[in-house]
Amino acid sequence: MDSKPTQKVYLVVGGCGFLGRYMVEALLNRGEKNVRVFDLRKTFDNEGVQFTTGDITNLDNVINACKGVDVVIHTASPTVHDQKYDFFFKVNVQGTQNVIDACQKCGVKQLIYTSSASVIFSGDDIRNADETTPYCKTYFDPYNLTKKLAEERVLAANGNAGVMTCSIRPSGIFGPRDVQGWPGFMSNAKGKILNRWSKSIIQIGDGSNLFDWTYVENIVHAHLLASDKLVSGSPIGGQAYFITNGEPTPFWDMANYVYKNFGYPETSLKLPYGLMYVFSVVVMYIALILSPIVKLNPTFTPMRICNSGATKTFSIEKAKKDFGYKPLISLEEGKRRTLEYFKEERSKGRF
Repeated sequence: MDSKPTQKVYLVVGGCGFLGRYMVEALLNRGEKNVRVFDLRKTFDNEGVQFTTGDITNLDNVINACKGVDVVIHTASPTVHDQKYDFFFKVNVQGTQNVIDACQKCGVKQLIYTSSASVIFSGDDIRNADETTPYCKTYFDPYNLTKKLAEERVLAANGNAGVMTCSIRPSGIFGPRDVQGWPGFMSNAKGKILNRWSKSIIQIGDGSNLFDWTYVENIVHAHLLASDKLVSGSPIGGQAYFITNGEPTPFWDMANYVYKNFGYPETSLKLPYGLMYVFSVVVMYIALILSPIVKLNPTFTPMRICNSGATKTFSIEKAKKDFGYKPLISLEEGKRRTLEYFKEERSKGRF
């Protein structure tokens, strides 16, 4: 990171998570002396960090963590797997409102929120979308809906009680210690989906759909650049920003990179995108109808089909203009680093 250290006290909410831990490490690496973490549990040790454990859905816990803090970077969010709306609403929306309230009560000056590029994604192709693109009218999944609701609250709070706010919308985060993207590809390759019957790795669509991946350290870089510029009178307050690597690539290229380097066959069974989408909707309604009798967790949900079969690319021009964002790590270098990490993990029997 090229930012200079400050005398501010930083709190990373969700600092033990995938993105949050990178945020903590970046702050320490640039020389920050006052770094704190708030999370459900402590998962790593660092003598340069003050840890507070607690629940984001408990306002008193959040207030306790925010006392004496200048900058809050809110990265906490549940993983996007098989949870219901009420759970996501409690954590993403009510939890974020607790962070806002705590910041206002404790005199925090800056709040940077980690949102999602998918707050504008309803399943249709998105090509080089910028921040003027409106939110969706309808959402397929509770995660993106609740991220949108939380982002709205963060941006609306800008300037209230002296707290400046902004929102960072990353797309397709990946990197070492990733717990969703690359592990998901490897799980698929090992035969946990339909390929256990077909003996082929499945691809949704013809593979031409583009996607914006973002290496984790570039997302961290964007957060810190924004936090350094988020002062009274700056154009950042109350604004949202898409963050990507700026290198759109076919979605399935990343999956095939994983498969190839771990000795799996590349995708060979290509299922039509439209057909799979209709199939996923039918399965979703069957699961809903049967839910009073049996709990089903369909693998092929409409949102998962859309995520892997639709084009999703975003403009980063606004972030470049307002706070000088430029990716530090290229897509190829990010893939190389991630591959090196997962190969080491695999040698230990973890994947």
